[in-house]
Amino acid sequence: MLRTFSILLYGVLTLLIAGCSVAPERQQEVAVVDWNIRQQQLYAIQRWSVDGRVAFRSGLDGGQSGFLWQHTPVSQQLDLTGVLSAGAFSLRIEPAGVELTTGEGGVYKGNDPEQLLFEVSGWMFPVEEASYWVKGLPDPNSRALPMVLDENNRLQLMVQSGWSVEVRRYQRVGELELPALVVIERGDMRVKLRLTNWQIGQ
Repeated sequence: MLRTFSILLYGVLTLLIAGCSVAPERQQEVAVVDWNIRQQQLYAIQRWSVDGRVAFRSGLDGGQSGFLWQHTPVSQQLDLTGVLSAGAFSLRIEPAGVELTTGEGGVYKGNDPEQLLFEVSGWMFPVEEASYWVKGLPDPNSRALPMVLDENNRLQLMVQSGWSVEVRRYQRVGELELPALVVIERGDMRVKLRLTNWQIGQ
């Protein structure tokens, strides 16, 4: 009798332990924030940095690079480790103008970051507008139509300045939700940004 009870007790304990081990983890809930409030929160972030990977494609030509993007209220700098034949370069935007420095030490200056980047690297990327897009925002200096929000009132899709912008994935950064994967396209040009490590206020 005692042996039978011990066997039953062992079986019950085994089932309880097994049940605990396979219990699914509770997913972190996404707070639904009014779109106007979300915009105010994100526009207020003027000092940030993010790193990750960027993939460029134009027709059959393409390439990838690591990047570090730093933004302050008065300037921003985009460093890439290497894009095809362009090699590594650093693009700095300040009120006085734009400067692009290559890994070989070449220095190029201009007034339009997109144009300067294209002339040196052969790749087109709307740096100033995309500094809003990577935060999940439209550039306030031009109209965005159409603009689609997801079920949590986060930017999902829009067209702005001739570019189609799609935020495919978000990530939690402190109390905020910021993009983790952004794809922008215009014609046969496609840029995919994987945003890995956000630093807010730095």
